[in-house]
Amino acid sequence: MKGYMIKYPGRKWLKHVALSGEEEISDLLPDTEQFTLKGFINMIELYPVLFVKPDLGMKGQGVMKVTYKDGTVVIRTEGKSYSYQSTKVAAFKLKQLIGSKRYIMQQGIDLIQIDGNPIDFRILMHLRRDGTWKFFGVMGKVAAPNRFVTNRSSGGKAIRLHHALGITKQECEPWEKKLRDYAYKIALGMKKHFPLISELGLDIAIDKSNNIWLLEANTRPQFQLFRHHANPKLYAQIASSVKHIRAEE
Repeated sequence: MKGYMIKYPGRKWLKHVALSGEEEISDLLPDTEQFTLKGFINMIELYPVLFVKPDLGMKGQGVMKVTYKDGTVVIRTEGKSYSYQSTKVAAFKLKQLIGSKRYIMQQGIDLIQIDGNPIDFRILMHLRRDGTWKFFGVMGKVAAPNRFVTNRSSGGKAIRLHHALGITKQECEPWEKKLRDYAYKIALGMKKHFPLISELGLDIAIDKSNNIWLLEANTRPQFQLFRHHANPKLYAQIASSVKHIRAEE
């Protein structure tokens, strides 16, 4: 597949299509489709939870959570909730909420939680001058009470991997290795399709069966979360690396 000559590919759908063709990565991707009325009706029958997201969007803004249980469809936005007894009526409500923007629909993942609040993770990768990727580490984000997005702008809080998993640092080492190995594979796949990229913030989920999922690959990621990393020097190293990468633009 010919690479996309885009420095900061933003469209979630474009990145999903690119990575879905990569054999070592495709199993990490939740089922994802572009939003259509018919597509939503079919997909909500398959998955009791869907996340409907702007194709171009940041910081969890505009994300909606849709659940289907006992014949009732509930659409949750950041501030409101809508309930319908018909998937078709719910689909039209989503279309009204979306308007003319492009949205995607993503299979809901049953995320690990703390006190009922969902957790996901951010892995940070930077391209070195020799063309290899540097893995800076992984940090968790736990959603604020009664929120379904974990972003800091929505009240999410930083959490370290071993705390999120409820295990010791030593028990966490195999998890760190597994996530790091996947991160390199994702970075190589992204670089193959988007040759101009030099930064990656990978949004990773771990479900309650301990499966790992790639929710999104961000190509100009925020990194403030890493202020809370166990290594007190890491944030300064990341900031310095970002400065050098972006100074060359």
